[in-house]
Amino acid sequence: MNDGLRSKTVKAVGYLGLGGALGKVVSLGSTLIMARLLSPADYGLMSMALVLVGFVGFFNEVGIGAAIVQKTKLSETEVNGCFSFSLLASIVLFGLTALLSIPVANFFDSPPLQPMMVVLASTFVLGAIGTVPLSFLRKEMHFKAVAGINIAGLLIQSMVALVLAWNGAGAWSLVIAFVASTLSQSIAAFYLSSWRPTSLRGLGAALGLVRYGLEVTMTRVFWYLYNNSDKVVIGKVLGNHPLGIYDMALSLATLPTSQITSLATNVSSPLFSRLQENKDQLQAYILHFTRGVAYVTYPILIGMLMCANELIAFLLGKEWMTMLVPFGALCLMGLVRSVDPLLSQVLISIGRAKELSGYTLICGIVMTAAIIVGALVDGLRGVSVAWVTIYPLLSIRLLYLVSRATGLSMRTYYQALLPVIAATAAMAGAVFVVRTALIAINAPTLPILLTEIATGAAVYMTWIVQFDRKGLGQLRQVMLDLGISEQRLERWPFNRAITP
Repeated sequence: MNDGLRSKTVKAVGYLGLGGALGKVVSLGSTLIMARLLSPADYGLMSMALVLVGFVGFFNEVGIGAAIVQKTKLSETEVNGCFSFSLLASIVLFGLTALLSIPVANFFDSPPLQPMMVVLASTFVLGAIGTVPLSFLRKEMHFKAVAGINIAGLLIQSMVALVLAWNGAGAWSLVIAFVASTLSQSIAAFYLSSWRPTSLRGLGAALGLVRYGLEVTMTRVFWYLYNNSDKVVIGKVLGNHPLGIYDMALSLATLPTSQITSLATNVSSPLFSRLQENKDQLQAYILHFTRGVAYVTYPILIGMLMCANELIAFLLGKEWMTMLVPFGALCLMGLVRSVDPLLSQVLISIGRAKELSGYTLICGIVMTAAIIVGALVDGLRGVSVAWVTIYPLLSIRLLYLVSRATGLSMRTYYQALLPVIAATAAMAGAVFVVRTALIAINAPTLPILLTEIATGAAVYMTWIVQFDRKGLGQLRQVMLDLGISEQRLERWPFNRAITP
């Protein structure tokens, strides 16, 4: 692995990681307060509104951002054309969403949805302003600026939502906060990027980028369809209250890990594009990023699963305890979903978006059918079972596509995750024993939760130090790349590390 590229990558991860961590702290605090200011029905309305807006939104930039990052050489005319196309598409899609908002509100039998969807659709135009500038920040690996943009957007969204919810705005507090966040991020991206449009012409020159962007967009559309089919089915079959419960379970299950995955895909995208002709280094980076994500997300997800009863009761209150089953299922599914986006990003970055599009289409058909059956048979529990049983099987197909495109052995990929799985399993076993003992003596909820967290963290780290010396060596190398002196890393536990 090239030392300079590795060091630059680690620092990029550091910038995005710090910004993501701060953002998640803000987002978690805001979510916990909002859960007490708003009802599950309010969250259900917002979730319903985002089904249409989120779907149409995938056509907004037409994959232009991914195309700009993927292409090695760009002309000024091409980029100007991309900016113009993005603005034009956003205006058209805003009008289309306004028209579709009426039948969609009728479909859910919820008239308040119609104006909410129209206001949310304004983010198409607002977001289009920042599409090209943000793409250049990512392409040039200016991730310190990207991290700043993300944290600023989260801060503004949280503050606006809290103020409005406190004053009784209900679901509208979520809507207006979403719009405010999009506007602030676009303004910040335009300000921080060195790129400026010099003309609104160049649509013809941009067609090549738009065509590739459309392949990326179709992939994202199919992904969105199967990823949100659960919300459509639950909202239609079970109503907005169960949907609010499910949406909160999804938010809580993905909140600590989604930023880690997003961080890795943002950083890996330009790297995979640069290395698409060097298969050996590309394979090494795929494994490096996958292990890195798993080392963080696996213990968090299984830890939340093991502590689910106490976690939900303490953070949200007993009225949310009905989300226990979907929450547990989403934590298990997160083991796959936290690393899968890296495989998708590989295919996009090396120009195989069409293959990824076919895969997501299959997922859309299979998962939607499974979710419908699950909801009709056993409500939220049926949907949960569908995700846990079907999605992991589909992910094997995605790994096969990456293996065929890059030469990475599927066996090597799974073997790279075994040390993480072993450490996580040891942690889960220890937490289970401690929890059982504390429940037997009728310990209060908060002491049980804190003891579970402390036990899990201690056992997980001890296992890594004692039995995963290669993983410890990778951590040591990351710290060296971040500028920590080698002398400081000659002490325990890093003196046990095996250098990669």
